[in-house]
Amino acid sequence: MTRAALALMAGLLCAFAGFRHAAQLKATAARLSRWVQLLEHLSLLLQQGTLSIPELLCTTACSQQPPDLLLHQAADLIRNDPLLSPAEAFRRCALEGPECDVLSRFFQRLGHGTKESRSLAAAQAAQELQLLQAQASAAAEKDVKLWQTLGLIGGLCLTILLL
Repeated sequence: MTRAALALMAGLLCAFAGFRHAAQLKATAARLSRWVQLLEHLSLLLQQGTLSIPELLCTTACSQQPPDLLLHQAADLIRNDPLLSPAEAFRRCALEGPECDVLSRFFQRLGHGTKESRSLAAAQAAQELQLLQAQASAAAEKDVKLWQTLGLIGGLCLTILLL
């Protein structure tokens, strides 16, 4: 009885791993999509040029999604240390993922230049992230079913082998 329960648990863990990876693929595409929305909004606010960088970041980030939380964190870092550059604040937030390089370049350019150059930097970063998001969405669409099926089949095979 214990052996059967352990075999079933091992199979379920294997299936869970496949579903978890599939969910991560979807989450990456959704996160990139949110970054595109945020940067497009930032570009419009930068064109107006009436807000400071911390106010700009907080005004743009209006939800509790990871990209919004990162912008709030960066804004708090800049508020607490006014001499801190946006690029250094971004580095301290420790973002990982395919968008890291694009956002690092954007935050580097956000700290310098005119409002037009800053707005252009946000628009260019949004375009680059839109390409990354399209690639991530295509990969997620293609690979989600694969990982789910692989997890189920692997879990079933493991359960049968252990019984």
